[in-house]
Amino acid sequence: MMMRGAAVLKRSSSSTISLLLISPLLTTTRSYSSLLPSAAAQEANRTIQQGPRNNWSKDQIKAIYDSPILDLLFYGAQVHRHAHNFREVQQCTLLSVKTGGCSEDCAYCPQSSRYDTGVKAQKLMNKDAVLDAAHKAKEAGSTRFCMGAAWRDTVGRKTNFKQILEYVKEIRGMGMEVCCTLGMIEKHQAEELKEAGLTAYNHNLDTSREYYPNVITTRSYDERLETLKHVREAGINVCSGGIIGLGEAEDDRVGLLHTLATLPTHPESVPINALLAMKGTPLEEQKPVEVWEMIRMIASARITMPKAMVRLSAGRVRFSIPEQALCFLAGANSIFTGDKLLTTPNNDFDADQQMFKLLGLIPKAPDFSNDAEGKDFEAENCEVAVSNQ
Repeated sequence: MMMRGAAVLKRSSSSTISLLLISPLLTTTRSYSSLLPSAAAQEANRTIQQGPRNNWSKDQIKAIYDSPILDLLFYGAQVHRHAHNFREVQQCTLLSVKTGGCSEDCAYCPQSSRYDTGVKAQKLMNKDAVLDAAHKAKEAGSTRFCMGAAWRDTVGRKTNFKQILEYVKEIRGMGMEVCCTLGMIEKHQAEELKEAGLTAYNHNLDTSREYYPNVITTRSYDERLETLKHVREAGINVCSGGIIGLGEAEDDRVGLLHTLATLPTHPESVPINALLAMKGTPLEEQKPVEVWEMIRMIASARITMPKAMVRLSAGRVRFSIPEQALCFLAGANSIFTGDKLLTTPNNDFDADQQMFKLLGLIPKAPDFSNDAEGKDFEAENCEVAVSNQ
């Protein structure tokens, strides 16, 4: 009995000794792995050294998106500081010049005529009312004035479209950048908007190609891309982003970023919207987006599309100033200001002025170059500040 016990003790001691010998190796391996640079670190470093590119794979963008949140904050900020004046933030105002009655079935939109949301269909606002709103926006600090119309497209709206062209000319004459979002437009209409002085045209992709049919059935993904093509070919800056919180998976968020980051030319503006679930829409029960989700999107957009103005857009009203500060740190440098975004609530001018003062943000001056290629981002002018670790 004692001999058997001694044998067991011997085997047990041998196993213990083996484990003691192996444990440091396991610990060392884990420690070494934790010190390896994340995808956010590697790709940010490459972006700073080599500049923007359009040949991203989905796996590369997913690896960035899945990086530790602190890495995304840090390396998004590094890219941002090399591509932009990091304290400058563009202030934009969005006005619904034609509200409600839209024939589309966008599941998030209270302006769809298909849903009972309490939003009444209205006619196109008259010139005086629009210009008055633009003047007030300029006085409050906005440098870009955006006009939105609840239309599927502009086909058959010659009179209204002509009015929009007049609004664009007048507002451009006030010394403001001008943006429109009017649904799908044809090539000749994009050219007319360019001639009128339009700075940018907004047409969001909303989500990934795969998830898109779950949100909208009345307009195809390719139709959206065709509108962006018309805008680009007319020499107008492209404003295109998406919405998170629609019930999509993280892979769909990555898919949206992949589509935008692999366009022949990156959008000059990339709005990142967090769904504000509106009563009466099919998505009214969706849970609110958390700030960490916004940070992942913003930082990933910043690293993959370094020259773009990344806009902390709809849903910002739900985030505190410290939370918004994290979004700016991650790479956001544009906001909508004013108490409404079309028909949904937004932060008012006074609150934003207080935030700018607190965070030391500087309002970005208007840019009238309307250069669709954007400012140079030459590698030799970029000081490499990201550690290779």
